[in-house]
Amino acid sequence: MWLELGTAAAAFAVALPLTWVLRLPTKRGRRGEAMPRVGGLSILAGFVAAPFMMALFSEQAREFVNGDLEQFLVLGVCGGIVCAMGARDDFRDLDWRFKLGTHVLAALALYASGIRVERMTLPGGEAVALGPLDPVVTVGWVVLVTNAVNLVDGRDGVAAGMAAMVSGTLSFIAWDLGHNLIAMLFAALFGASLGFLPFNIGRARRFLGDSGAYFLGFTIAGLSVAGALDETGRVPLYIPLVALGLPVLDTVVAFLRRFLDGRHPMHADFDHFHDRIERMFGLAGVRVTLAVYALTAVFCGGALLAHAWYKSVGSAVVSGAVVAFGVGLVLVLGYGRTMWNSARVLAWRGRSPEPGRSEAP
Repeated sequence: MWLELGTAAAAFAVALPLTWVLRLPTKRGRRGEAMPRVGGLSILAGFVAAPFMMALFSEQAREFVNGDLEQFLVLGVCGGIVCAMGARDDFRDLDWRFKLGTHVLAALALYASGIRVERMTLPGGEAVALGPLDPVVTVGWVVLVTNAVNLVDGRDGVAAGMAAMVSGTLSFIAWDLGHNLIAMLFAALFGASLGFLPFNIGRARRFLGDSGAYFLGFTIAGLSVAGALDETGRVPLYIPLVALGLPVLDTVVAFLRRFLDGRHPMHADFDHFHDRIERMFGLAGVRVTLAVYALTAVFCGGALLAHAWYKSVGSAVVSGAVVAFGVGLVLVLGYGRTMWNSARVLAWRGRSPEPGRSEAP
C-alpha cells in the first residue's frame, strides 16, 4: 500500500503549487469576481505526473507502469481531451450537444482500446455476459459518471472533495483485488484532488470548472471499468456504482424531475441535492459541503462493505441497504412530492397545476 500512498503524495505535491501558480481568470464567479477555473489543469497534471514520479524511485512502480503503459496513455489522452473540451467551455459556453458528443466519442475510444465491461457481476457473485449490450453499458457508464460529477459541482469544494473520497475508496478496493496500477492511478486522482481542494473549499479562490469536473468524472468512470476486476476477469460494477451513489442518484433525479415537469433534461437548474440541503436545513457555505461529504462517506462505506462481502449474501444485503438509503434520501429532500406534483404527472392524474406553482426555483 506504500506505493499508493507515495503516488497520492506525489500527485498532491504537483497539484497544490500548480493550483496556486495558475491564474487564468475566465467566467465570473458566483460573487461576480473573475475566478480562475484551473482545476482541470492542475488535477490532470498531478494525475499524469505522479505514477512516473514514483517509477523514478521504485522498481515495482516502474513495472506496473510499463506493464500497462498503453492503457494508461489511452486513458490519459481521452481524459485530456475531455478536460480540454471542458476548459474551452470554461472560457466560452459550448452547446450541450457538442459536450455530450465529445464524452461519447472519448468513451468509445476507451471501449475500442479494450477498457470495457464485458461481463457484469451482480451482488452475490452471479455474472451476466453483456454481449451486444457491452458497448452501450460501457459508454453509458462513462458518460453518466462524467456528467454526474459535473452536475454536483454547484458548491465550493463539493465535487473535488467527493471525487477524492470516491477515488480513495476505489484505490483501496483495486489494491485489495491486486490491480496495482489501477490502485496507483486512483491514488494519484485522490492526491491531485486533495492538492486542489485547499483553494476551492470555504471561500474559493479557484474553481474546478467544467475542465476539472469532467476530467474527474471521466477518469473515475474509466478506471472503475479498467480496475474493478476479480480473479475471474468479471467486473463487479455495482461496487463503484455504490461509491458514486450520491452524484449518480442526483443526476438521475435531476433528469427525471425535469422531464416530468416538461423541461429540457439537459438545461441546468438550481434544485440539486446540495441546493435542497442548503434550503431545507438552513445550511450555508462550508456546512453544505460537509453535509455532502457526510452523505458521500455513507455511500463509500457501503462500497467497502459490499467489497468485503463480495460473492456472498452480505454484498446483496449491503446493496439493498444502499438502495433503501438512496430512496429515503430522495424522499427526505422532498423530490417525491416534487415529482408527484410535476406537470406531466398532474396531467396523467387528470389534474391541472395550481396557479403559480413552482416546485423548483
